[in-house]
Amino acid sequence: MAELFKENLSLEKIITLGSSIAEHSSAYNIEFNEKTFQNKLTEFCAEQGEQEWQLLTLMQRLRAGAQALHSTMPENEGAQAVVSALYANKNLSGWLSLVCCEYVAIHQGLSLAQGLNYLQQMTEFFSAEFAIRHFILKQPEESLAILTSWLEHDNHHIRRLVSEGTRPRLPWGVRLPIFIEQPELVMPLLSALRDDDEEYVRRSVANHLNDIAKDHPQLIISTAQQWLAESELSKLTAVQRKQRIKLIRHACRTLFKQGLPEIMALFGYLPAEDVQCSLSSKQLNVPFGSEFKFELVLEKNTDNDNLLMVDYVVHFQKANGKQAPKVFKWLDRRYDSKANEQVERKHSFRKISTRKYYPGTHKLEVMVNGIKKAQIEFELLESNS
Repeated sequence: MAELFKENLSLEKIITLGSSIAEHSSAYNIEFNEKTFQNKLTEFCAEQGEQEWQLLTLMQRLRAGAQALHSTMPENEGAQAVVSALYANKNLSGWLSLVCCEYVAIHQGLSLAQGLNYLQQMTEFFSAEFAIRHFILKQPEESLAILTSWLEHDNHHIRRLVSEGTRPRLPWGVRLPIFIEQPELVMPLLSALRDDDEEYVRRSVANHLNDIAKDHPQLIISTAQQWLAESELSKLTAVQRKQRIKLIRHACRTLFKQGLPEIMALFGYLPAEDVQCSLSSKQLNVPFGSEFKFELVLEKNTDNDNLLMVDYVVHFQKANGKQAPKVFKWLDRRYDSKANEQVERKHSFRKISTRKYYPGTHKLEVMVNGIKKAQIEFELLESNS
């Protein structure tokens, strides 16, 4: 996915960032040499393992830009000039601000309080969720104390940073082992933000909880049960109640894919013992780059009222000859009587950047409310290219 975004940190744009910082550095009696900055970009590009900027990934560009900025600025000065440049030039908002945040994170002359204060100011330009992790790794308890003081900040970007910056498994960001091992350290933060007025903040809380669910499923199951208890929901307005339910459902998406019965039952998906399924396909040999077409026949044999969550799982062939499953969402319906339904689906095997396909036997399973109901095998043929 980084390949889709990395041009937001093109060499030309980062050079423009340097020009803007040079302009504002003079107001702080700081000498910022643009030519030196450009030379450092080339130097740190090589340190990332590539000779050309175009070959760097998004995060490699981010690190190279921040290191070049840090090397060009005086060692114990410059952070305020960088922040000032962001405020003065709206064109630097967005991805370029990440370079400035990373610069603050690797700055050796800033205290924890100074660094977090600068990130607090800059996060509203895009996000400081990657940079703040440097401080948390070094001083987790002290960082949490400062983040706790931000929970009721007027700026929703800052409140979101409390949740997003502490996510243990943030995509593209360095992991936070202390929170992977001890999620109880951050649960008070998430609890405080769970009913935030901003969807942007609540979505971050849900994603954070989903991260925790990957390592501590029982903690998230008990949290979901507590937060959705009627005694808790009765304290909320109708709008807040709806938002709370939506947050928990999104937070439990990994647990839904695992078919955990406690989560299924919490949202009304009861064991589908009265449901039978069969799978078929007219195409059991699938050329690379095409689609696997299959048909599901679902039969519900009683009049029992139930919600049915139908997912399918593709067991992909791997390079080592083993198979690795991945769950894909499909149907989500209520049935209050007997039913007989036929549904067709296609799964694409076109070349994509996020997955490599290997020829050989693949398996597809259908799960209803977390229970396997049918399976079919097919062959993915070798690519001609």
